[in-house]
Amino acid sequence: MLNCQFLAFLLWVLRKLELAVCRVFSAVRIIMEQNAVIRPRQNLAVKVINTFIGGVRSTVENSTHGVLTVMNFGCKKKVPPVDNELLYLSATTLAEKIRKAELTSEEVVKAYINRIGEVNGLINAVIEGRYQEAINEARFADQLVRSGVLTEAEIAERYPLLGIPFTAKESILIKGLPSTCGLVCRKGMVAEEDSEPVQRLRACGAIPLALTNTSEICMWWETYNKLHGRTNNPYDTTRTVGGSSGGEAALIAAAGSVVGIGTDLGGSIRIPANFTGIFGHKPTQGIVPRGGQFPPALEEISPYVAVGPMTRYATDLKLMLSAFIGKDETERLKLSSPVDIRSIKVYYMLDDGGSPGATPVSQEIKDGIKKVTSVLSMEGLVVQEVNIKHLKLGFLIWCAYLSTVKEQRISKIMKGNVKKDEDVHREMLKWFSGKSEHTFPIILNACAQDYLAPLMRKPLEFFIQCGDRLKEELLALLEPEPAVFLYPTFPHAAAHHGQILANPFNASYSVVFNAVSLPVTQCPLGFSSSGLPFGVQIVTAPENDRLSISLAEHLEVKLGGWTPP
Repeated sequence: MLNCQFLAFLLWVLRKLELAVCRVFSAVRIIMEQNAVIRPRQNLAVKVINTFIGGVRSTVENSTHGVLTVMNFGCKKKVPPVDNELLYLSATTLAEKIRKAELTSEEVVKAYINRIGEVNGLINAVIEGRYQEAINEARFADQLVRSGVLTEAEIAERYPLLGIPFTAKESILIKGLPSTCGLVCRKGMVAEEDSEPVQRLRACGAIPLALTNTSEICMWWETYNKLHGRTNNPYDTTRTVGGSSGGEAALIAAAGSVVGIGTDLGGSIRIPANFTGIFGHKPTQGIVPRGGQFPPALEEISPYVAVGPMTRYATDLKLMLSAFIGKDETERLKLSSPVDIRSIKVYYMLDDGGSPGATPVSQEIKDGIKKVTSVLSMEGLVVQEVNIKHLKLGFLIWCAYLSTVKEQRISKIMKGNVKKDEDVHREMLKWFSGKSEHTFPIILNACAQDYLAPLMRKPLEFFIQCGDRLKEELLALLEPEPAVFLYPTFPHAAAHHGQILANPFNASYSVVFNAVSLPVTQCPLGFSSSGLPFGVQIVTAPENDRLSISLAEHLEVKLGGWTPP
Protein backbone atom coordinates (compact mmCIF):
# COMPACT_ATOMS: atom_id res chain seq x y z
CA MET A 1 0.00 0.00 0.00
CA LEU A 2 1.18 3.51 -0.80
CA ASN A 3 2.79 5.13 2.26
CA CYS A 4 0.51 8.14 2.91
CA GLN A 5 3.11 9.95 4.99
CA PHE A 6 5.75 9.62 2.26
CA LEU A 7 3.21 10.78 -0.32
CA ALA A 8 2.38 13.78 1.83
CA PHE A 9 6.08 14.61 2.11
CA LEU A 10 6.66 14.43 -1.64
CA LEU A 11 3.65 16.64 -2.28
CA TRP A 12 4.88 19.07 0.35
CA VAL A 13 8.37 19.26 -1.23
CA LEU A 14 6.89 19.98 -4.66
CA ARG A 15 4.59 22.59 -3.18
CA LYS A 16 7.38 24.31 -1.25
CA LEU A 17 9.53 24.53 -4.37
CA GLU A 18 6.64 26.11 -6.20
CA LEU A 19 5.89 28.53 -3.36
CA ALA A 20 9.53 29.55 -3.07
CA VAL A 21 9.60 30.56 -6.73
CA CYS A 22 6.20 32.21 -6.40
CA ARG A 23 7.11 34.26 -3.34
CA VAL A 24 10.42 35.53 -4.67
CA PHE A 25 8.90 36.40 -8.01
CA SER A 26 5.87 38.09 -6.48
CA ALA A 27 8.10 40.33 -4.40
CA VAL A 28 10.26 41.27 -7.37
CA ARG A 29 7.26 41.88 -9.59
CA ILE A 30 5.52 44.17 -7.11
CA ILE A 31 8.69 46.15 -6.48
CA MET A 32 9.07 46.62 -10.23
CA GLU A 33 5.42 47.58 -10.64
CA GLN A 34 5.59 50.12 -7.84
CA ASN A 35 8.66 51.69 -9.36
CA ALA A 36 7.06 51.66 -12.81
CA VAL A 37 10.03 49.93 -14.44
CA ILE A 38 8.32 46.97 -16.14
CA ARG A 39 9.13 47.07 -19.85
CA PRO A 40 7.51 45.02 -22.62
CA ARG A 41 10.13 42.26 -22.38
CA GLN A 42 9.75 42.16 -18.62
CA ASN A 43 5.98 41.94 -19.04
CA LEU A 44 6.54 38.89 -21.21
CA ALA A 45 8.79 37.41 -18.52
CA VAL A 46 6.06 38.04 -15.96
CA LYS A 47 3.57 36.11 -18.06
CA VAL A 48 5.98 33.24 -18.69
CA ILE A 49 6.87 32.83 -15.01
CA ASN A 50 3.23 33.16 -13.96
CA THR A 51 2.32 30.45 -16.45
CA PHE A 52 5.12 28.22 -15.14
CA ILE A 53 4.11 28.67 -11.49
CA GLY A 54 0.45 28.11 -12.33
CA GLY A 55 1.35 24.97 -14.25
CA VAL A 56 3.38 23.50 -11.39
CA ARG A 57 0.63 24.38 -8.91
CA SER A 58 -2.04 22.84 -11.11
CA THR A 59 0.01 19.66 -11.60
CA VAL A 60 0.60 19.23 -7.87
CA GLU A 61 -3.04 19.90 -7.00
CA ASN A 62 -4.50 17.68 -9.71
CA SER A 63 -2.14 14.84 -8.78
CA THR A 64 -3.00 15.18 -5.11
CA HIS A 65 -6.72 15.33 -5.80
CA GLY A 66 -6.55 12.32 -8.12
CA VAL A 67 -4.64 10.14 -5.65
CA LEU A 68 -6.87 11.09 -2.72
CA THR A 69 -10.03 10.56 -4.76
CA VAL A 70 -8.93 7.01 -5.57
CA MET A 71 -7.90 6.33 -1.96
CA ASN A 72 -11.28 7.55 -0.66
CA PHE A 73 -13.45 5.92 -3.32
CA GLY A 74 -16.54 4.34 -1.78
CA CYS A 75 -15.75 5.65 1.72
CA LYS A 76 -18.07 8.67 1.74
CA LYS A 77 -20.55 8.86 4.62
CA LYS A 78 -22.56 11.62 6.22
CA VAL A 79 -24.26 12.04 9.57
CA PRO A 80 -27.83 10.75 10.06
CA PRO A 81 -30.72 13.18 9.57
CA VAL A 82 -31.99 15.32 12.44
CA ASP A 83 -35.17 13.82 13.91
CA ASN A 84 -35.70 16.05 16.97
CA GLU A 85 -37.43 19.35 16.19
CA LEU A 86 -35.73 21.04 19.17
CA LEU A 87 -32.45 20.82 17.28
CA TYR A 88 -33.82 23.06 14.52
CA LEU A 89 -34.41 25.99 16.89
CA SER A 90 -31.91 28.84 17.23
CA ALA A 91 -30.37 29.66 20.61
CA THR A 92 -32.34 32.91 20.55
CA THR A 93 -35.64 31.03 20.16
CA LEU A 94 -34.68 28.35 22.69
CA ALA A 95 -33.77 30.96 25.31
CA GLU A 96 -37.11 32.71 24.81
CA LYS A 97 -39.06 29.44 25.11
CA ILE A 98 -37.14 28.45 28.25
CA ARG A 99 -37.90 31.84 29.85
CA LYS A 100 -41.57 31.42 28.99
CA ALA A 101 -41.55 27.87 30.42
CA GLU A 102 -42.64 26.54 27.01
CA LEU A 103 -39.56 24.31 27.03
CA THR A 104 -37.25 23.15 29.77
CA SER A 105 -33.50 23.53 29.63
CA GLU A 106 -33.24 19.88 30.64
CA GLU A 107 -35.13 18.85 27.48
CA VAL A 108 -32.79 20.93 25.33
CA VAL A 109 -29.59 19.71 26.98
CA LYS A 110 -30.66 16.06 26.75
CA ALA A 111 -31.61 16.52 23.08
CA TYR A 112 -28.09 17.72 22.30
CA ILE A 113 -26.46 14.99 24.37
CA ASN A 114 -28.45 12.40 22.39
CA ARG A 115 -27.49 14.02 19.09
CA ILE A 116 -23.80 13.99 20.04
CA GLY A 117 -24.18 10.27 20.66
CA GLU A 118 -25.65 9.83 17.17
CA VAL A 119 -23.02 11.76 15.22
CA ASN A 120 -19.74 11.73 17.10
CA GLY A 121 -18.78 8.22 16.05
CA LEU A 122 -18.75 9.45 12.45
CA ILE A 123 -17.23 12.92 12.78
CA ASN A 124 -15.03 12.62 15.91
CA ALA A 125 -15.75 16.20 16.94
CA VAL A 126 -16.20 15.90 20.73
CA ILE A 127 -13.16 14.94 22.80
CA GLU A 128 -14.96 15.02 26.18
CA GLY A 129 -18.33 16.05 27.55
CA ARG A 130 -19.66 17.08 30.95
CA TYR A 131 -23.12 15.68 30.39
CA GLN A 132 -24.36 14.91 33.89
CA GLU A 133 -23.09 18.26 35.18
CA ALA A 134 -24.86 19.98 32.28
CA ILE A 135 -28.14 18.20 33.09
CA ASN A 136 -27.85 19.26 36.73
CA GLU A 137 -27.22 22.88 35.71
CA ALA A 138 -30.17 22.71 33.31
CA ARG A 139 -32.43 21.58 36.14
CA PHE A 140 -31.23 24.53 38.22
CA ALA A 141 -32.12 26.89 35.34
CA ASP A 142 -35.58 25.35 35.08
CA GLN A 143 -36.06 25.71 38.81
CA LEU A 144 -35.22 29.42 38.56
CA VAL A 145 -37.89 29.87 35.87
CA ARG A 146 -40.51 27.93 37.86
CA SER A 147 -39.77 29.77 41.10
CA GLY A 148 -41.09 33.09 39.81
CA VAL A 149 -38.34 34.93 41.71
CA LEU A 150 -37.56 36.76 38.47
CA THR A 151 -40.01 37.85 35.81
CA GLU A 152 -39.54 36.80 32.21
CA ALA A 153 -38.23 40.29 31.39
CA GLU A 154 -35.79 40.19 34.30
CA ILE A 155 -34.47 36.81 33.21
CA ALA A 156 -34.00 38.13 29.66
CA GLU A 157 -32.07 41.11 31.05
CA ARG A 158 -29.87 39.25 33.54
CA TYR A 159 -29.55 35.81 31.94
CA PRO A 160 -30.16 36.15 28.17
CA LEU A 161 -28.72 32.66 27.56
CA LEU A 162 -30.40 30.92 30.49
CA GLY A 163 -30.43 27.16 29.98
CA ILE A 164 -28.70 27.19 26.57
CA PRO A 165 -26.00 24.52 26.10
CA PHE A 166 -22.80 25.53 24.31
CA THR A 167 -19.56 23.86 23.26
CA ALA A 168 -16.01 25.15 22.82
CA LYS A 169 -12.85 24.18 20.98
CA GLU A 170 -10.34 22.53 23.29
CA SER A 171 -7.97 25.50 23.41
CA ILE A 172 -10.68 27.27 25.45
CA LEU A 173 -10.43 26.14 29.08
CA ILE A 174 -13.49 24.67 30.81
CA LYS A 175 -12.96 23.69 34.43
CA GLY A 176 -12.66 19.94 34.90
CA LEU A 177 -12.22 19.15 31.18
CA PRO A 178 -9.00 18.34 29.27
CA SER A 179 -6.49 21.04 28.39
CA THR A 180 -4.22 19.39 25.83
CA CYS A 181 -4.80 21.16 22.50
CA GLY A 182 -3.90 17.89 20.82
CA LEU A 183 -0.46 17.52 22.44
CA VAL A 184 0.40 13.99 23.54
CA CYS A 185 2.74 15.42 26.20
CA ARG A 186 -0.26 17.14 27.87
CA LYS A 187 -2.41 14.01 28.01
CA GLY A 188 -4.26 13.89 31.31
CA MET A 189 -3.97 17.61 31.98
CA VAL A 190 -7.23 19.17 33.14
CA ALA A 191 -8.27 22.83 33.31
CA GLU A 192 -8.44 24.15 36.87
CA GLU A 193 -10.70 27.06 35.99
CA ASP A 194 -12.90 28.41 33.22
CA SER A 195 -11.50 30.71 30.56
CA GLU A 196 -12.82 34.27 30.41
CA PRO A 197 -15.13 33.62 27.42
CA VAL A 198 -16.66 30.63 29.25
CA GLN A 199 -17.07 32.70 32.41
CA ARG A 200 -18.92 35.36 30.39
CA LEU A 201 -21.32 32.82 28.89
CA ARG A 202 -21.93 31.14 32.24
CA ALA A 203 -22.72 34.55 33.75
CA CYS A 204 -25.44 34.90 31.10
CA GLY A 205 -26.95 31.54 32.09
CA ALA A 206 -25.41 29.32 29.39
CA ILE A 207 -24.30 25.76 30.17
CA PRO A 208 -21.00 24.28 28.91
CA LEU A 209 -21.70 20.88 27.37
CA ALA A 210 -18.51 19.58 25.73
CA LEU A 211 -15.06 20.33 24.33
CA THR A 212 -14.33 19.82 20.63
CA ASN A 213 -11.28 18.77 18.68
CA THR A 214 -8.71 21.13 17.18
CA SER A 215 -5.56 20.90 15.12
CA GLU A 216 -2.36 20.40 17.12
CA ILE A 217 -1.80 23.60 19.14
CA CYS A 218 -4.27 25.35 16.80
CA MET A 219 -1.67 25.88 14.08
CA TRP A 220 -2.95 24.17 10.96
CA TRP A 221 -5.95 24.30 8.65
CA GLU A 222 -7.03 20.70 9.24
CA THR A 223 -8.38 19.34 12.52
CA TYR A 224 -6.07 16.45 13.29
CA ASN A 225 -3.69 15.59 16.11
CA LYS A 226 -1.98 12.48 17.50
CA LEU A 227 -3.97 12.55 20.76
CA HIS A 228 -7.59 12.84 19.62
CA GLY A 229 -7.37 11.91 15.95
CA ARG A 230 -9.01 13.48 12.90
CA THR A 231 -12.35 15.26 12.72
CA ASN A 232 -14.50 14.52 9.65
CA ASN A 233 -16.88 16.70 7.67
CA PRO A 234 -20.53 15.86 8.51
CA TYR A 235 -21.49 16.28 4.83
CA ASP A 236 -18.82 13.83 3.61
CA THR A 237 -16.56 12.06 6.09
CA THR A 238 -13.75 11.76 3.53
CA ARG A 239 -13.45 15.56 3.54
CA THR A 240 -11.76 17.94 5.92
CA VAL A 241 -13.54 20.38 8.21
CA GLY A 242 -10.61 22.79 8.09
CA GLY A 243 -9.00 24.13 11.22
CA SER A 244 -8.25 24.94 13.78
CA SER A 245 -11.83 25.26 15.13
CA GLY A 246 -12.86 22.27 13.02
CA GLY A 247 -14.36 20.13 15.77
CA GLU A 248 -16.60 23.00 16.77
CA ALA A 249 -17.74 23.64 13.19
CA ALA A 250 -18.38 19.94 12.52
CA LEU A 251 -20.45 19.49 15.67
CA ILE A 252 -22.55 22.61 15.10
CA ALA A 253 -23.16 21.70 11.44
CA ALA A 254 -24.18 18.18 12.47
CA ALA A 255 -26.74 19.69 14.91
CA GLY A 256 -24.77 18.39 17.89
CA SER A 257 -24.46 21.91 19.29
CA VAL A 258 -26.36 25.12 18.65
CA VAL A 259 -23.64 27.67 19.50
CA GLY A 260 -19.96 27.48 20.33
CA ILE A 261 -16.69 29.28 20.96
CA GLY A 262 -13.89 29.43 18.40
CA THR A 263 -10.63 31.29 18.05
CA ASP A 264 -9.16 32.80 14.90
CA LEU A 265 -5.47 33.51 14.24
CA GLY A 266 -5.45 32.52 10.58
CA GLY A 267 -9.00 31.86 9.45
CA SER A 268 -9.55 29.32 12.24
CA ILE A 269 -13.21 30.26 12.72
CA ARG A 270 -14.00 31.19 9.12
CA ILE A 271 -12.43 28.31 7.17
CA PRO A 272 -14.13 25.55 9.22
CA ALA A 273 -17.42 27.49 9.13
CA ASN A 274 -17.02 27.80 5.36
CA PHE A 275 -16.40 24.06 4.91
CA THR A 276 -19.42 23.11 7.04
CA GLY A 277 -21.99 25.72 6.01
CA ILE A 278 -22.42 27.52 9.34
CA PHE A 279 -21.94 31.09 10.58
CA GLY A 280 -18.91 32.45 12.40
CA HIS A 281 -17.60 35.83 13.40
CA LYS A 282 -14.06 37.11 13.93
CA PRO A 283 -14.77 40.20 16.04
CA THR A 284 -13.03 43.55 16.22
CA GLN A 285 -9.63 42.89 17.76
CA GLY A 286 -9.52 43.02 21.53
CA ILE A 287 -13.23 43.36 22.33
CA VAL A 288 -13.64 39.73 23.46
CA PRO A 289 -11.45 38.75 26.45
CA ARG A 290 -9.01 35.94 25.66
CA GLY A 291 -7.79 34.90 29.11
CA GLY A 292 -7.67 31.19 29.86
CA GLN A 293 -6.46 29.55 26.66
CA PHE A 294 -3.83 27.03 25.73
CA PRO A 295 -1.66 27.89 23.93
CA PRO A 296 -1.77 31.18 25.84
CA ALA A 297 -2.50 34.22 23.66
CA LEU A 298 0.42 36.48 24.56
CA GLU A 299 0.14 40.25 24.26
CA GLU A 300 2.32 40.60 21.17
CA ILE A 301 0.08 38.25 19.18
CA SER A 302 -3.12 39.99 20.29
CA PRO A 303 -3.49 42.18 17.15
CA TYR A 304 -3.93 39.06 15.03
CA VAL A 305 -5.99 36.60 17.11
CA ALA A 306 -9.60 36.81 18.26
CA VAL A 307 -12.15 34.75 20.18
CA GLY A 308 -15.54 34.63 18.49
CA PRO A 309 -18.89 32.86 18.17
CA MET A 310 -19.73 29.97 15.84
CA THR A 311 -23.43 29.32 15.24
CA ARG A 312 -25.90 27.51 12.99
CA TYR A 313 -28.10 30.59 12.80
CA ALA A 314 -27.02 34.14 12.04
CA THR A 315 -29.46 35.54 14.57
CA ASP A 316 -27.37 33.97 17.36
CA LEU A 317 -24.16 35.81 16.46
CA LYS A 318 -25.18 39.07 18.15
CA LEU A 319 -26.57 37.19 21.14
CA MET A 320 -23.26 35.39 21.65
CA LEU A 321 -21.08 38.41 20.93
CA SER A 322 -23.06 40.54 23.39
CA ALA A 323 -22.57 37.88 26.07
CA PHE A 324 -18.83 37.83 25.40
CA ILE A 325 -18.28 41.59 25.56
CA GLY A 326 -20.82 42.73 28.17
CA LYS A 327 -23.49 45.42 28.28
CA ASP A 328 -21.23 48.49 28.00
CA GLU A 329 -19.36 47.26 24.93
CA THR A 330 -22.60 46.04 23.36
CA GLU A 331 -24.02 49.54 23.65
CA ARG A 332 -20.81 51.14 22.39
CA LEU A 333 -20.79 48.92 19.30
CA LYS A 334 -24.57 49.44 18.90
CA LEU A 335 -25.08 45.69 18.49
CA SER A 336 -28.70 45.96 19.58
CA SER A 337 -29.47 48.90 17.30
CA PRO A 338 -31.35 48.11 14.07
CA VAL A 339 -29.36 48.41 10.86
CA ASP A 340 -30.88 49.71 7.64
CA ILE A 341 -29.50 47.16 5.19
CA ARG A 342 -30.12 49.50 2.26
CA SER A 343 -27.73 52.04 3.80
CA ILE A 344 -24.78 49.63 3.51
CA LYS A 345 -22.48 50.04 0.52
CA VAL A 346 -21.23 46.67 -0.73
CA TYR A 347 -17.83 46.20 -2.34
CA TYR A 348 -16.69 42.81 -3.60
CA MET A 349 -14.00 40.79 -5.37
CA LEU A 350 -14.48 37.33 -6.87
CA ASP A 351 -10.85 36.32 -6.37
CA ASP A 352 -7.50 37.77 -5.31
CA GLY A 353 -6.69 39.09 -8.75
CA GLY A 354 -4.85 36.04 -10.02
CA SER A 355 -2.05 35.05 -7.66
CA PRO A 356 -0.20 32.16 -9.35
CA GLY A 357 0.38 30.52 -5.96
CA ALA A 358 -3.27 30.06 -5.01
CA THR A 359 -5.82 27.79 -6.63
CA PRO A 360 -8.21 29.73 -8.89
CA VAL A 361 -11.53 30.33 -7.16
CA SER A 362 -14.09 27.79 -8.34
CA GLN A 363 -16.82 29.03 -10.65
CA GLU A 364 -19.44 27.80 -8.17
CA ILE A 365 -18.10 30.11 -5.48
CA LYS A 366 -17.86 33.02 -7.91
CA ASP A 367 -21.45 32.41 -8.98
CA GLY A 368 -22.50 32.30 -5.33
CA ILE A 369 -20.98 35.72 -4.67
CA LYS A 370 -22.51 37.09 -7.87
CA LYS A 371 -25.90 35.84 -6.70
CA VAL A 372 -25.47 37.77 -3.44
CA THR A 373 -24.49 40.96 -5.24
CA SER A 374 -27.43 40.57 -7.62
CA VAL A 375 -29.91 40.09 -4.76
CA LEU A 376 -28.55 43.09 -2.88
CA SER A 377 -28.44 45.26 -5.98
CA MET A 378 -32.09 44.46 -6.76
CA GLU A 379 -32.96 45.54 -3.23
CA GLY A 380 -31.46 48.96 -3.84
CA LEU A 381 -28.04 48.61 -2.23
CA VAL A 382 -25.04 50.20 -3.92
CA VAL A 383 -22.85 47.30 -5.08
CA GLN A 384 -19.42 47.81 -6.64
CA GLU A 385 -16.69 45.42 -7.77
CA VAL A 386 -13.19 46.57 -6.85
CA ASN A 387 -9.61 45.48 -7.52
CA ILE A 388 -7.30 45.59 -4.50
CA LYS A 389 -3.96 44.37 -5.83
CA HIS A 390 -2.21 43.72 -2.54
CA LEU A 391 -4.75 41.03 -1.61
CA LYS A 392 -2.89 38.55 -3.80
CA LEU A 393 -0.02 38.84 -1.30
CA GLY A 394 -2.29 38.00 1.63
CA PHE A 395 -0.46 34.86 2.75
CA LEU A 396 2.95 36.51 2.68
CA ILE A 397 1.66 39.60 4.47
CA TRP A 398 0.22 37.41 7.22
CA CYS A 399 3.48 35.45 7.55
CA ALA A 400 5.42 38.71 7.70
CA TYR A 401 3.30 40.14 10.50
CA LEU A 402 3.49 36.91 12.51
CA SER A 403 7.28 36.85 12.08
CA THR A 404 7.40 39.87 14.41
CA VAL A 405 6.02 37.68 17.23
CA LYS A 406 9.12 36.54 19.12
CA GLU A 407 7.78 35.03 22.35
CA GLN A 408 5.23 32.57 20.94
CA ARG A 409 7.76 29.91 19.84
CA ILE A 410 6.14 26.86 18.30
CA SER A 411 8.96 24.54 19.38
CA LYS A 412 8.37 25.56 23.01
CA ILE A 413 4.60 25.07 22.79
CA MET A 414 5.24 21.61 21.31
CA LYS A 415 6.86 20.72 24.64
CA GLY A 416 3.74 21.85 26.49
CA ASN A 417 5.05 25.37 27.14
CA VAL A 418 7.84 24.23 29.45
CA LYS A 419 11.19 25.99 29.46
CA LYS A 420 12.88 23.52 27.12
CA ASP A 421 12.16 23.70 23.36
CA GLU A 422 11.26 20.64 21.31
CA ASP A 423 14.13 19.39 19.12
CA VAL A 424 12.46 19.82 15.74
CA HIS A 425 15.29 18.05 13.85
CA ARG A 426 14.82 14.97 15.99
CA GLU A 427 11.04 15.17 15.60
CA MET A 428 11.36 15.34 11.82
CA LEU A 429 13.46 12.15 11.82
CA LYS A 430 11.01 10.49 14.20
CA TRP A 431 8.12 11.48 11.94
CA PHE A 432 9.69 9.69 8.97
CA SER A 433 10.01 6.55 11.06
CA GLY A 434 6.40 6.90 12.22
CA LYS A 435 7.36 7.50 15.86
CA SER A 436 6.78 11.22 16.34
CA GLU A 437 4.07 12.39 18.71
CA HIS A 438 3.58 15.49 16.55
CA THR A 439 1.84 16.05 13.22
CA PHE A 440 3.86 16.84 10.11
CA PRO A 441 2.49 20.39 9.63
CA ILE A 442 3.40 21.48 13.16
CA ILE A 443 6.98 20.19 12.76
CA LEU A 444 7.27 22.12 9.50
CA ASN A 445 5.84 25.27 11.06
CA ALA A 446 8.38 25.05 13.89
CA CYS A 447 11.24 24.61 11.40
CA ALA A 448 10.04 27.59 9.37
CA GLN A 449 9.81 29.81 12.46
CA ASP A 450 13.24 28.80 13.78
CA TYR A 451 15.25 28.75 10.57
CA LEU A 452 13.45 30.31 7.62
CA ALA A 453 12.10 33.52 9.17
CA PRO A 454 15.53 34.82 10.34
CA LEU A 455 16.91 34.42 6.81
CA MET A 456 14.08 36.45 5.25
CA ARG A 457 14.12 39.65 7.28
CA LYS A 458 14.37 42.01 4.31
CA PRO A 459 11.58 40.40 2.25
CA LEU A 460 9.43 40.22 5.38
CA GLU A 461 9.92 43.94 5.99
CA PHE A 462 8.72 44.56 2.44
CA PHE A 463 5.59 42.47 2.95
CA ILE A 464 4.83 44.28 6.21
CA GLN A 465 4.91 47.53 4.23
CA CYS A 466 2.54 45.95 1.70
CA GLY A 467 0.25 44.94 4.56
CA ASP A 468 0.20 48.46 5.94
CA ARG A 469 -0.77 49.81 2.51
CA LEU A 470 -3.43 47.10 2.13
CA LYS A 471 -5.02 48.06 5.44
CA GLU A 472 -5.10 51.70 4.36
CA GLU A 473 -6.81 50.71 1.09
CA LEU A 474 -9.42 48.59 2.86
CA LEU A 475 -10.17 51.22 5.49
CA ALA A 476 -10.54 53.82 2.75
CA LEU A 477 -13.37 51.67 1.36
CA LEU A 478 -15.00 50.75 4.66
CA GLU A 479 -14.81 54.08 6.50
CA PRO A 480 -16.50 56.41 7.28
CA GLU A 481 -19.76 55.42 5.51
CA PRO A 482 -21.43 52.08 6.37
CA ALA A 483 -19.77 49.57 4.07
CA VAL A 484 -18.76 45.93 3.78
CA PHE A 485 -16.44 43.96 1.51
CA LEU A 486 -17.40 40.51 0.17
CA TYR A 487 -14.53 38.11 -0.52
CA PRO A 488 -14.14 34.33 -0.91
CA THR A 489 -13.12 32.43 2.22
CA PHE A 490 -11.28 29.69 0.34
CA PRO A 491 -10.90 28.97 -3.39
CA HIS A 492 -12.94 25.76 -3.21
CA ALA A 493 -15.23 23.73 -0.96
CA ALA A 494 -13.85 21.22 1.55
CA ALA A 495 -10.95 19.16 0.21
CA HIS A 496 -10.05 15.56 1.00
CA HIS A 497 -8.21 14.92 4.25
CA GLY A 498 -4.55 15.85 3.79
CA GLN A 499 -5.07 17.81 0.59
CA ILE A 500 -4.54 21.25 2.15
CA LEU A 501 -0.92 20.25 2.79
CA ALA A 502 -0.39 20.36 -0.98
CA ASN A 503 -1.45 24.02 -1.14
CA PRO A 504 -1.48 25.97 2.15
CA PHE A 505 -1.28 29.14 0.05
CA ASN A 506 -5.08 28.91 -0.41
CA ALA A 507 -5.54 30.09 3.18
CA SER A 508 -4.42 33.48 1.87
CA TYR A 509 -8.06 34.44 1.35
CA SER A 510 -8.76 34.27 5.09
CA VAL A 511 -5.47 34.94 6.88
CA VAL A 512 -5.05 38.34 5.29
CA PHE A 513 -7.82 39.79 7.48
CA ASN A 514 -6.02 38.63 10.62
CA ALA A 515 -2.97 40.52 9.40
CA VAL A 516 -4.89 43.76 8.87
CA SER A 517 -7.04 43.27 12.00
CA LEU A 518 -10.50 43.68 10.48
CA PRO A 519 -13.72 42.06 11.77
CA VAL A 520 -15.23 39.43 9.47
CA THR A 521 -18.50 37.48 9.46
CA GLN A 522 -18.57 34.11 7.71
CA CYS A 523 -21.87 33.45 5.91
CA PRO A 524 -22.95 30.24 4.08
CA LEU A 525 -24.05 30.66 0.45
CA GLY A 526 -24.84 27.23 -0.94
CA PHE A 527 -23.41 23.90 -2.06
CA SER A 528 -20.89 22.72 -4.63
CA SER A 529 -21.73 20.11 -7.26
CA SER A 530 -20.21 17.56 -4.85
CA GLY A 531 -22.76 18.47 -2.17
CA LEU A 532 -20.29 20.39 0.00
CA PRO A 533 -21.12 23.76 1.59
CA PHE A 534 -19.30 26.99 0.87
CA GLY A 535 -19.74 30.61 1.89
CA VAL A 536 -18.39 34.14 1.75
CA GLN A 537 -16.57 36.51 4.07
CA ILE A 538 -18.28 39.79 4.96
CA VAL A 539 -15.53 42.19 6.01
CA THR A 540 -16.14 45.52 7.71
CA ALA A 541 -14.30 48.27 9.58
CA PRO A 542 -13.23 47.92 13.24
CA GLU A 543 -16.14 48.32 15.66
CA ASN A 544 -18.65 47.97 12.80
CA ASP A 545 -19.34 44.31 13.63
CA ARG A 546 -23.08 45.03 13.59
CA LEU A 547 -22.92 45.76 9.84
CA SER A 548 -21.39 42.45 8.75
CA ILE A 549 -23.54 40.45 11.18
CA SER A 550 -26.73 42.26 10.10
CA LEU A 551 -25.96 41.56 6.45
CA ALA A 552 -25.38 37.88 7.32
CA GLU A 553 -28.78 37.81 9.03
CA HIS A 554 -30.33 39.33 5.91
CA LEU A 555 -28.62 36.81 3.60
CA GLU A 556 -29.74 33.94 5.83
CA VAL A 557 -33.33 34.94 5.13
CA LYS A 558 -32.70 35.40 1.40
CA LEU A 559 -30.50 32.35 0.75
CA GLY A 560 -31.53 29.88 3.43
CA GLY A 561 -28.46 29.76 5.70
CA TRP A 562 -27.50 26.42 7.25
CA THR A 563 -28.87 23.30 5.57
CA PRO A 564 -28.75 19.97 7.45
CA PRO A 565 -26.39 17.27 6.11
